[in-house]
Amino acid sequence: MKKFLVVAALAMLTGCASGQSTWWQAYGSNFPQANPGQAAVYLVRGPAPADAPPINITMGQRALGGLPAQSWMRLDLVPKLYDMRAYGTQANTELIITVDPGQTRFFEAVTEDTGNARLMEIAPYQGRRLVNLGQQAPMLP
Repeated sequence: MKKFLVVAALAMLTGCASGQSTWWQAYGSNFPQANPGQAAVYLVRGPAPADAPPINITMGQRALGGLPAQSWMRLDLVPKLYDMRAYGTQANTELIITVDPGQTRFFEAVTEDTGNARLMEIAPYQGRRLVNLGQQAPMLP
């Protein structure tokens, strides 16, 4: 029993010491945090069919860009109310959020069978995993 505990402890230390595993990137402390006085908002999109068009995102009157499959955007926002919209092939949906300083929040853009697109908040561990698996999408100026 003691040998098993020693082996398990060494395995955990070896895995954590490298700091390069997908688990560590998704759950470890090396994930970028919000800038001082701001909130970090990640817009993510998971896997989608090869022919799926990007989901276009706006915030207020500003077009942010499109999220293709397995991609993400990071917004550094001052604390206040924000109106975001996700545009599908048929319609768009609105999401109103308020952010606080120091927050890091994740919103996934998904398409529905009807052709609508929507943003929904997801748990931080899910969001970090999608960020680590995806590529950063270009944002419009």
